Amino acid sequence: MPHFWLGVFMSTKSFYKVVGENITNLRKEKRVSQEKLAYGAQLDRTYMGKIEKGIVNPSLKVLKKIARTLKLTVSTLTKGV
Repeated sequence: MPHFWLGVFMSTKSFYKVVGENITNLRKEKRVSQEKLAYGAQLDRTYMGKIEKGIVNPSLKVLKKIARTLKLTVSTLTKGV
């Protein structure tokens, strides 16, 4: 069921969950382990796991690090949000 928030409709799936799923899928497509992605983005592996599960709110700076490591754009990581 959609929620109305700041003048736009958002699905019940949170922004963080969609971004996390996107990162997981893109990482796997590129055959990169979660540990290697975290290392390349200079993040703790457990924090990367929380991002992929949609538990935490990654900053734009963190999303840029992840995107750069995967050789993608931030907009690719946030597609479908």
